[in-house]
Amino acid sequence: MTADVVIIGAGSAGLAAAAALQRRGIDAIILEQGPEVAMSWRSRHDRLRLNTTRRTSGLRQPRIPREAGRWVSRDGYITYLERFASRQGIQIRFNTTVHGIDRADDDWQIATDAGTLLASDVVVATGLDRVGWIPDWIGRSGFAKPVVHVADLPHAADLRGQRVLLAGAGNSGIDIAAHLVDAGVARLWLSVRTPPNIVPAEIHRVPLQAVALAARPLPERLRDAIAQLASLYAFGDLRRFGLPTPADGPYRRLRTTGVTIAVDQGFVAGLKAGRVHAVAEIDHLDGIDVVLSDGTRLQPDTLVAATGHRTGLQTMVGHLGIVDDRGFPRLPRHRTSPVPGMHFIGFHPAIEGNLRQHPIEARRIARDIGHRYRHSTRT
Repeated sequence: MTADVVIIGAGSAGLAAAAALQRRGIDAIILEQGPEVAMSWRSRHDRLRLNTTRRTSGLRQPRIPREAGRWVSRDGYITYLERFASRQGIQIRFNTTVHGIDRADDDWQIATDAGTLLASDVVVATGLDRVGWIPDWIGRSGFAKPVVHVADLPHAADLRGQRVLLAGAGNSGIDIAAHLVDAGVARLWLSVRTPPNIVPAEIHRVPLQAVALAARPLPERLRDAIAQLASLYAFGDLRRFGLPTPADGPYRRLRTTGVTIAVDQGFVAGLKAGRVHAVAEIDHLDGIDVVLSDGTRLQPDTLVAATGHRTGLQTMVGHLGIVDDRGFPRLPRHRTSPVPGMHFIGFHPAIEGNLRQHPIEARRIARDIGHRYRHSTRT
C-alpha cells in the first residue's frame, strides 16, 4: 500500500498533524497501535487533570468546550480528542504496530504487523512518554513487594490503606502523590533524588502558564527567577518539610536534562500536613526492605516508580542515526525534521505547555510537506 503521508500515533500530536495536512489538501493516514485514539491518556490514573489550561490545550477547531472547566480531566480530554477525530474525518488504522521505518528509494518504507506501507513523508507522533522506565535497582529481582510504574497505576484508590514508597519527585511523582494522599494510603514516603522545581497551577486565579507565556522573550535566568519567586510566594520554604531547594531553575533544568517543571495540585499541602514524608533516594532493594542512600530501611507494601519515560524510538528509527543517547530525535531548536521526509511532532518539551505546541508544530510540518509537494517532480 502507498500513501502520501503516514502518521504514527493517534494522540493529540498525531491528530493535530492529520488535521493540518487536511487543510492543505494532503491525504494522510494514522497508524495507531491501540484500539482507540488517545491511548496514552487512557492508561493514566483516573484522577489526572491537565496542568495547562483548557484554552491552551486544545487543537485548532473545535476547541475544548467550556463545560470541561479550566483544568480539564483525563476523561474530558479523551472525549475531546475522540470528537475531534470524528469531526475531522481523520483516517485512522487501529491495532497496527509499527516495527521499523527505512528508506526505499525516494519513499519511506513502514514495516507494521499488518504489512508494509510506502509513503513519501512520515510523521512520528508517538510522544515522549511512550514507555515507562523503572531503574534496575540492585536487588530488584529478589524484591518481595510489588513494583509498579506510575503509568500502570490506573486508580490511586487501589493503594488505599497501604504503605507506599513513591520513587521520583518529577511532575508525575508530585501529581500522583497528591492523589495517593487523597485516596487514603496509610503512609506515603517520597524518595527524592533530585529536588524538584514546583510551581502552583495558579496564583490569585491567574494561571502560571499565562505568566510563563508572557515571560518567553526574557533571558533564561530571569524566567528561572520568576518561577522560583512564584514557588516561594505560594509555598514558602519547603526545606523545613524535608524537601531541599533545587540547585537549578526549571528552565535551565529543562534545557540541560529534559526534565520539566512539576505543577502542584495538592502535593505541597500533603507535605506540610505530614501526610507525605520526603526521604533520600533509593540505594538498593533487599528482600522486603528498601534501603535508602542514607542507610534508612523502609518496608513499603508497594513501590511506585515515578521515574520517567523513554520514547521507544530506538527500535523504530534508531538505525537511521537520528536519535540521541536519551532516545530523543536529533532536532534543531524549533525544527521538526532531521532528514527530508521524516518529521517528528511532540518531542520539544516546554514549560509553557506541550499540548499548546502540537498545533503549532503541526502547521509547520504541513507547510514543509506542502512545500515539498509543490516542488516535487513526482507524478
